[in-house]
Amino acid sequence: MFQTDLDQSGRWLSIHYSGHVDAAQVDACLERVRQLLDGVQPGLRVLTDLTGLELMDASCAAGVGMIMDLLVEKQVASVFRVIPHPQKDIGLSLMSHFHYGREVRIVTYENLAEALQNLTT
Repeated sequence: MFQTDLDQSGRWLSIHYSGHVDAAQVDACLERVRQLLDGVQPGLRVLTDLTGLELMDASCAAGVGMIMDLLVEKQVASVFRVIPHPQKDIGLSLMSHFHYGREVRIVTYENLAEALQNLTT
């Protein structure tokens, strides 16, 4: 399952994954992100929260990569990740090197409260 929202200012996007996530859900998430980012100005910040994630199928990798590519296309400035346990990383750290490159600032936190605190500073 996923939930994604764009704040009213259009300055930050949040993506929360929970439960068991399959490729169809990631594809739906990609389409939702496309809709939300239509007309968004460069400099967007993204919060990706894996706190509630139990399992993400390996078949999700392509869709997650497409979400990352879309964010680069929209000139995302930074990505804040909540990964409470290393086994929940699901390959995001590795994929970031190929999709985000060095231009996008990436910060990883162990809990959502810490990430939210830093989003506002």
